[in-house]
Amino acid sequence: AMRPIRSAIRPAVIAPAAAVPTETPTSLGTALRQWESAAGEHFAESGKALQQVTEASAADDEAGLLSGCQQLHDANTVGLQRDLPTPDPRLTAELQRMIDDVNTATHACVRFVLAREDVDAATYRDYLARAVEHLHRAKGILNADLAPK
Repeated sequence: AMRPIRSAIRPAVIAPAAAVPTETPTSLGTALRQWESAAGEHFAESGKALQQVTEASAADDEAGLLSGCQQLHDANTVGLQRDLPTPDPRLTAELQRMIDDVNTATHACVRFVLAREDVDAATYRDYLARAVEHLHRAKGILNADLAPK
């Protein structure tokens, strides 16, 4: 006779709670290195898109400007936004300001390509410049946090 299926299935072994490794507190530097390795891809995408926007803007290349702005938007307001918060609240605040400025800039950039209004060109250039300033400040904070104490 065949055995009933139920008896052939072993109950799952549940480890006692004590066997679960507890989180050991990590230093800020270690935590930030882990964060940076996860967020690094979005920084790289953002940098490439910013370069494309700058070159397309200088060359009056509408298609390049539009695709660069869209990539810049996605790398920041979608990608990098998901990487927040960082282990350092000051770094998180600076990056959030950068993301917000990039968001404003890229929407103005798209409007400019579509309607050619000077006010949109001025807005996207102004907010991109602000975003770059926040990026430099963020890099300064990150480097200071990662410097050997």
